[in-house]
Amino acid sequence: MNLQQLYYFRTLAEIRSYTRAAAKLIVTQPSLSHAINDLEGELGVPLFIRDNRHVTLTRYGEIFLEYVEQSLDILDEGRKKLDDFISPDSGTVSLYYVSSLAPFISYLVTEFFKENPSSHITFQFLSPSNLEMQTALIKGDADLGLGLPCGDTDGLIARKLGVHELVLIVPDHHPLARQKSVDLRQIRGERFVTYIPGCTIRDEIDGIIESLDLQPNIVTETIQDTVIHSAVAAGLGVALIPAPLSTLAENVVVLPIENQLQPHEVLLKWKDMKYISPAVVTLRDFILRREGIFDEFRQTLK
Repeated sequence: MNLQQLYYFRTLAEIRSYTRAAAKLIVTQPSLSHAINDLEGELGVPLFIRDNRHVTLTRYGEIFLEYVEQSLDILDEGRKKLDDFISPDSGTVSLYYVSSLAPFISYLVTEFFKENPSSHITFQFLSPSNLEMQTALIKGDADLGLGLPCGDTDGLIARKLGVHELVLIVPDHHPLARQKSVDLRQIRGERFVTYIPGCTIRDEIDGIIESLDLQPNIVTETIQDTVIHSAVAAGLGVALIPAPLSTLAENVVVLPIENQLQPHEVLLKWKDMKYISPAVVTLRDFILRREGIFDEFRQTLK
């Protein structure tokens, strides 16, 4: 049994097709078949059931796959750790964030490079829902996350960076646009633009709606704040959102909320694990050291 056979086995188990697995591995199909046959012969059990188009794991294959994946993951982590030590100032950091924080991300990275001018870290950015971000952190698909508190945080560490208060945005022709602030009970029955169900912030907004009996007429649902901004600018309705961190269209008015609401916290999250790459540690520690960086950025908007 050799390492190549194990990689071939894992790839075939994932793809379930000799043709496509061979293409992904950049080997000939006969070479892949030969390697799998040798592996089955050494183990003394069939790992796959073959038909004309697809392959399926046998009961033995399913058992073996669990241990192969664990072994290869450990080897991949060891290789990554060695690569990190060879180039501690490089590497890649996957940073996930909720869409309301998008303008803050550019400021954050700019400030990081000001303090670390010799760094060659590459950033990968993704803006999923808060729940998707949390799942990615737990699975190890994301290194760091900037988002909200979210249900079960087992296996994660979170540090508060600040409070991102909720506001109401309305079209400039709306009667409320002439006010300096708003009691949310004034929007009872209004057409409402909001986030899709399942988003953490949607749960938060639904709680506010229920507690104040607002009875909104929901006309648009989305995951992206910019879509909400555009929908309100087009006059589709009003929206309860985290205070915009960039300039909105001229025909949108932002109103502070008079009601007492739960603080809408911004958290830095990462997975609680023994090994974190130096690149991730460097960025994480920079953010923690500059604990007021979110409020600092907010000041630049005034």
